Amino acid sequence: MVSNINNKSVFDFDERLNFIGIDFNSKEKNIFQIAKKVKEVSGNINFNGIYDLHDVIRSKIVCFLLSSKSDVTRTFEKQRSLKNKIITKKISLQKLKTSSERYLDCLKKDFYKLDFSKISKSLEAGATKKNIIGIAPFSAHQSKIWPLSNYQKIINHFNDFHYVIFAFGSQELEYSKTYFLKNSNCSIIDRNLNLNQQMELINDFKVFISMDSANMHLASLTSTKVVSIWGPTHPFLGFSPLFNEDFIVQLSNEEYTERPISVYGKTKKSDESQS
Repeated sequence: MVSNINNKSVFDFDERLNFIGIDFNSKEKNIFQIAKKVKEVSGNINFNGIYDLHDVIRSKIVCFLLSSKSDVTRTFEKQRSLKNKIITKKISLQKLKTSSERYLDCLKKDFYKLDFSKISKSLEAGATKKNIIGIAPFSAHQSKIWPLSNYQKIINHFNDFHYVIFAFGSQELEYSKTYFLKNSNCSIIDRNLNLNQQMELINDFKVFISMDSANMHLASLTSTKVVSIWGPTHPFLGFSPLFNEDFIVQLSNEEYTERPISVYGKTKKSDESQS
C-alpha cells in the first residue's frame, strides 16, 4: 500500500499489509522516487496485480514504471466526464456511486466476493458517549466552509456540551482562537494525534459536525453521528458520508441555487474571508 505517510496508522490493522509512506513535503513526492522506493521495498517480488485507486497523472506514471512487476494493472473509475456533465448542467443531477464503492468495484475485477453492502464501520460504540460535540469547520477549499460566526448559535444553544475543534495549520488555529476559544467550553484537538487516535477520540463524542471534508469521512467510520454541511458541492457526486446520509445539511442561497457548482469545492468565484 503506497500512500501519504500521514495515513500510516489507518493501515496498521494487519501485519501482512506493508505500508509505504510517502512524505509529500520532501523530494519523495517525485514520481520516479516513489517508484524506486516501491521497487526497493518489494525487492525481487512480483505482484499479482497493481491497483491504482487515485487515477491521476502521478499514479498513472508510477503504475507504468512498476508495470514490469505485474501483468495486471487496474484503475478505478473516477467518472470525471459524468461529473463534469452534471456540473455544467449538460445532464440532470443523479446519484453516483460513492468513491468507496468504486474502489471495491476496481478490486472486484479480481476479488469477486467483495460486497459493498457488507462494509462496516471501523469502530463500534463504547459503553457511554461523552457530553462532547466535535466540530471540523474547515476544508481544503474555502468555498465549502460555513461562516465560522454561525457556530456561536450552536455553542450558545447547547451550552451544557464541551466542544472540540479540529484545526490544523497556523491559519486554522488563528481562526479558531478568534471564533471558538473565546468560549470556555471549547478546546482545540491535539495536533499530535494520528488518524487512528483522532477516530478513537471522535468515537466518544455525542455528535460530530463537519464540512464536506476528509474529517467528515474519517468521522463516518466511527459510531458517532456525523452532521455534514454542504455548500457548492453535492453528496450525490460520490462523496456522501458513509452511514450518515440521514444527517446531511445542504445549504441553499443565491450563490448555490443550481447546486452542485463544483465537484471538489473549487469555484470560479474567488474565495472570500471565512468570517
